[in-house]
Amino acid sequence: MRIAIVQGTRPEIIKTYSVVKALHDAALPFEILHTNQHSCARMSSEVYAELGYAPTRTLPAAYRLGVAIDWLQQTFVNDGVGHVIVNGDTAASIAGALAAMYLDIDVTHIEAGLRSGDPYMPEERNRIMVDAIASMLFAYTDVERQELLRTPNIRGRVLLEGNTTVDLLHDFADRIPGPAYGQRYVFVTLHRKEFTQSRERMLRVFQALRRIAAQHCGVVFSVHPRTYDAIKKHGIALRSLGSVQVLEPVSTFQSLGLQKHAAAVLTDSGCIQEEAYLLNVPCVTIRHNTERHLTVAHGANVVVGFEPGPIIEATERALALTKRVWPNVYGAPGAGKRIVGRIMAELSGPRSAVG
Repeated sequence: MRIAIVQGTRPEIIKTYSVVKALHDAALPFEILHTNQHSCARMSSEVYAELGYAPTRTLPAAYRLGVAIDWLQQTFVNDGVGHVIVNGDTAASIAGALAAMYLDIDVTHIEAGLRSGDPYMPEERNRIMVDAIASMLFAYTDVERQELLRTPNIRGRVLLEGNTTVDLLHDFADRIPGPAYGQRYVFVTLHRKEFTQSRERMLRVFQALRRIAAQHCGVVFSVHPRTYDAIKKHGIALRSLGSVQVLEPVSTFQSLGLQKHAAAVLTDSGCIQEEAYLLNVPCVTIRHNTERHLTVAHGANVVVGFEPGPIIEATERALALTKRVWPNVYGAPGAGKRIVGRIMAELSGPRSAVG
């Protein structure tokens, strides 16, 4: 029986790296199926190359959710897939879970139990549906584990084996570059739909970035392809960012290096909130909510919304923060190996109780 890991975006390639490594080390038959959602090289093939693995198959067409589900189902049947692993809250995760469910194939969901409390967020709906489908749910922290245990429609086993991002930072510590700038700076990433769909919201956030760059420190902004497309669509001139340094999408290790040596990180990415926490860099989350609650509880992260005033004030507080080490909430290295060990035990023996 083969195991399939379904991926579609850059974060999934990164966050399942150590699971792929553990499957390979255990000599288990597996394949990696990429739904082509992130098709540009910087978000897919270059990321694979950095991390030293590659997809077994890629959707041979432009990405559409229905097409991806059909392709995954046919591939599962053709290749004798008996277990499917998905990660997070992307369209690829829900495509993989639905394709498996309708073939009666068990699903493992890594990064289970995250909740922002926003029912209108597509990612929130994705993660809730995948959690309801999964037979094995791996939470990152006990906060997510407890959320799953009190959710009535969870039918799978709820497990706690840590965060695979810890594995990435541990295994590639020597690949994270040193400081790239001679001045103090904040590192910025913004890409979510609630930001890019509103011209007025983008302009207000850009106003905040421009003022931070003019009054406080350098601003280095790695612009996601979706954000570039929105800038063009909304007719926003890049000069509205003032002295902000705008970068094309950076590599995995460049991103980690820019975070590690930043005075603060400003983002709407859930993954980068985690990375900043693990790298001991204060974070300002430019959203109305977060699903990474412990980063806020421990003072490493603050959620500010999209108005210039709160963004600037939170950045000023982050820049003045002297405490830059927070409690270990994401576990020790080896999460990928522990997850694969649990899956192997599940596939080879009778199921035990939840927990």
